[in-house]
Amino acid sequence: MSRPLPVASAAPYAPPPMSAEPPSSLTRHALIPASIAVCFTLVYGVEAPPWSVLAVGAPVVLLYLLAPGIGRASMARFDRDVVRLLSTGQRRRLPGRYARALGMRLFAPPAKVAERRGLVHAETDAPGPARAAYREALDAYPEDAAPVGVLLGLAHAAYALGDDPDAIARYRAVWRRSKTFPRVARNLAHALARRGEELKEAEELAERALADAPEPPPPDLLLVRALVHARRGQRGPARKLLKRTDGGDPDLREEVEVALEEP
Repeated sequence: MSRPLPVASAAPYAPPPMSAEPPSSLTRHALIPASIAVCFTLVYGVEAPPWSVLAVGAPVVLLYLLAPGIGRASMARFDRDVVRLLSTGQRRRLPGRYARALGMRLFAPPAKVAERRGLVHAETDAPGPARAAYREALDAYPEDAAPVGVLLGLAHAAYALGDDPDAIARYRAVWRRSKTFPRVARNLAHALARRGEELKEAEELAERALADAPEPPPPDLLLVRALVHARRGQRGPARKLLKRTDGGDPDLREEVEVALEEP
């Protein structure tokens, strides 16, 4: 099996749109019980003076009230920095920026934190951890309420790992919700052709991707179209495309050549 095509962002990152709100941070909910336990220990365990209880409890209550705002502000700063780092070719700095987003990691909803962790892994060529993070995000949302960005990230990760059945199912779910995302048609056509399934659908998707592509089309897109031709037994058009396509992913080119030699 050839190496899947790269799935790094085809367009500048934009923060996910609003959707059904996932469960809030467990860290925040743990603050009050933890403060009660500490105060109980101070009063009945070490018989501390009352002012010490107030000194411990008041900041915790204040932090509990401020936690959602802290999480939102930290997440907004993180999103802005992601846009800047990606637009300036500094994606390798994303893990460090994620590690410094303590307010987001502690107090933002875990599903939204997992989505951003998935993005960091995806953009730094770690599709396995990216898929695990996106699955964690997906599981935290109510049924059919996850943002399309989570579904798209999960589809890209499965595709990058060569898990075509999962990638096909995920891409189809994204395609049903929106047909405007870059690379979905191309990657879905490639995954279908790679498995030799639903080749008519793969052809329609490849043609859609070509229609939406700039001129001249990217070499990898032409190679995907050639692969679909080859899988459908259309060797003449496949060879013609292969001959006039310069560059592109060498593994994908080899995949087309192998398909052309198949009986």
